[in-house]
Amino acid sequence: MIRAIIFCMLIFLLFGARETVGQEWFKGNLHMHTLWSDGDAAPEYAAAWYKDNGWDFICFTDHNILLEGETFKPIADESVLTPDCVDALREQFGDDWVETREQLGRLRMRLKTFEELRAHFEAPGSFLLMQGEELTTLGGSPHVNAINSVERIGGLTQDDIAVVTDEYMASIEAQAEAHGRPIVHFLCHPNWSDAVTIEEAIKIERLRYFEVYNGHPAVNNWGHEEHGYPTTDRIWDVVLSMRLKSDPGYFLYGLATDDAHNYHRMGRGANPGRGWVMVRAEALETEALLAAIKAGEFYASTGVSLDNITRNASGISFDIIATPGVSYTTRFIGTRRGFNTESEPVLCEDGEPKPRASRQYSDEIGVVLAETTDTSPSYTFTGDELYVRAKVVSDTPHPNPFREGDTEMAWVQPAIVGQLQE
Repeated sequence: MIRAIIFCMLIFLLFGARETVGQEWFKGNLHMHTLWSDGDAAPEYAAAWYKDNGWDFICFTDHNILLEGETFKPIADESVLTPDCVDALREQFGDDWVETREQLGRLRMRLKTFEELRAHFEAPGSFLLMQGEELTTLGGSPHVNAINSVERIGGLTQDDIAVVTDEYMASIEAQAEAHGRPIVHFLCHPNWSDAVTIEEAIKIERLRYFEVYNGHPAVNNWGHEEHGYPTTDRIWDVVLSMRLKSDPGYFLYGLATDDAHNYHRMGRGANPGRGWVMVRAEALETEALLAAIKAGEFYASTGVSLDNITRNASGISFDIIATPGVSYTTRFIGTRRGFNTESEPVLCEDGEPKPRASRQYSDEIGVVLAETTDTSPSYTFTGDELYVRAKVVSDTPHPNPFREGDTEMAWVQPAIVGQLQE
């Protein structure tokens, strides 16, 4: 009898457990800054915020730098690193943790390196740190994030945006190949500063991931009519549709990130906790997470939680983890084959094309194919779609919105007809 019980337990462990492989969701932020560049908090303070608030993984992406080497930051009342901030770090992490010294007549604090942060914060199966870099163009756009970097790449001077972006991405891919490790790259905030136009994005050969949502208040996620910037959702649909016309194997996935810079005063600046990715992976390990992201096994969120996402040759379905009393509207968005590819410029009052504005494309791109308030929404292909993606909008106000009036949302990656199997 005992042998039979042990045998059954072994069968369950060997086979029953396999049913859950690849079905665990991990919450992460892939864009954040600290005192290593232009953030206002020490990296340990930032890491502690995410760990304490339920994130499973983060990636440090300071501008044109990795968290390595000996770097001291000045301590001053007029600085982002004030004496009060240093005292707070001592209280939070202990006197032995904070290292200060006099340099050039000023008291300075040493910034913790990535390896020190990993040793302090990482816990197998519960919290993971990755090192990255935001490749930042000197003088403006574009910016590209490298996730799981091993060597600093740095930024270029501003030039042709499509060319520079591809150069960044090619450098990241070369680093991944040279070191035999997965490194994911994505285009940051296309609607920030002088923006990345739709036409430029279409030309970026290696573009496969971009931020559909960025929590920095200077980013125009919902567009900027005066400047001629479309919404990031519109960028997604047009770029994906136009690229699929010539490349049936193309895909473009959307991420949500914080782009956190400001940790000490919520509601002011670019705060942590505004947007994230939920990745369905086999384990909370770097390789597993990045493999899942590359496979589109993730969704972007600013508060709406999903489960049981299925994207296959038949269509898309998923479950919304509904909060009682909250309403959810799901829109299945896609473009049908044979769509109108014509576009026209956005014009100024004098009739001249508006500078740095994306062209306006046909309403046949990014059509709402179906809409439902069901908490288990699904869409079945009719046969004439190029792709279908989903966006869920709740009526719950975002607790710390980057724009007043924002509600909690989620984005499901596109299912591209002909690429997925049953």
